[in-house]
Amino acid sequence: MGKKKLTRREFLKGAAVTTAAAAVGPHIFVRKATAASNKKIVICSYGGSYQASQRKAFFEPFEKATGIKVVEATGPDLAKIKAQVTSGNVEWDVVDIESRIMYTAITENLLEPIDTNIVKLDTIVKPAVHKYGIGNIAFTTALTYNKKQLKKAPKGWADFWDVKNFPGPRSLQDHAPFNLEFALIADGVNKDKLYPLDIDRAFKKMSKIKGNIDAWWESGAQSIQQLTSGAVVMSSAWNGRVNVAQSKGVPLEIVWDGAAYDWDLWAVPKGTPRKELAMKFIQFALNAKRQAYQCGKLIAYGPSNKLAYNYIDKARQKQLPTYPDNLAKQFSFNSKWWQPRLNKLNEKWAAWKIS
Repeated sequence: MGKKKLTRREFLKGAAVTTAAAAVGPHIFVRKATAASNKKIVICSYGGSYQASQRKAFFEPFEKATGIKVVEATGPDLAKIKAQVTSGNVEWDVVDIESRIMYTAITENLLEPIDTNIVKLDTIVKPAVHKYGIGNIAFTTALTYNKKQLKKAPKGWADFWDVKNFPGPRSLQDHAPFNLEFALIADGVNKDKLYPLDIDRAFKKMSKIKGNIDAWWESGAQSIQQLTSGAVVMSSAWNGRVNVAQSKGVPLEIVWDGAAYDWDLWAVPKGTPRKELAMKFIQFALNAKRQAYQCGKLIAYGPSNKLAYNYIDKARQKQLPTYPDNLAKQFSFNSKWWQPRLNKLNEKWAAWKIS
């Protein structure tokens, strides 16, 4: 993403702050009014267990605190955001988007700048702060396997490519980002020296595993379903979705080595008639205790408010992508490198798939 790799200090600084100090983290006090029942805010996110966690941690409490109805949508696709903005008919007030989508949206003038008079950022980790978006969670895309389907545990992406010693069908997300990085790591490139990507080398390595990819997933729920059912023995997957499946007894395991961490961010489409309300929701959702409830109890992603760690127990912290031992094994997905190349490389990806 063009940002420095997160260090242990950046993520856990403030974790030793006293509980009393943490309690003064960012809060929003939205005065209820009789007219509030006639208001609504439309928030678009990624569905599944992730959006369910947002519903419990943010959407329902916001409704209760303000009397303003939260209308949910799913699938925050860049093309849909662009269509709404260019038509002047903006339906989504807040979107949860990945960093590469944010950077592309910025270049196309599709987002409102974050109003820092409303959204307070003093306790938000610096890598999560952008002019047009504020990180809500750090997530990891990692090699994940079904322990019942394999006789021995894969240790990294080289094992994903090793179909002789680790037989069985595989799955990957259906786009170029992340996969090209994973291919290069499997081919021996150091995770800290990936960028700029060697595109030809990456696609050459992808071609060696292509015949063993039985499914290309498009949603987090699909990857988990494929792993849970045994349709595939290994897949890339989002760590939070894996954690939810594990909590239900599904025998999945994450491999942190060579995984990629990135940010999901709250952003506001340009031209929404409820811009101020959108900013107030973002401020509400950045609260330390609310993030701690989401990441500490509901889904194992890393909070952007550093004070949230005061409310997450140590055992749970070890499951988060931002836990120091986990973080050290990963690479930071470089969205700034991808942004000007994204469309071209996704076109190349689509052509490669059918070649």
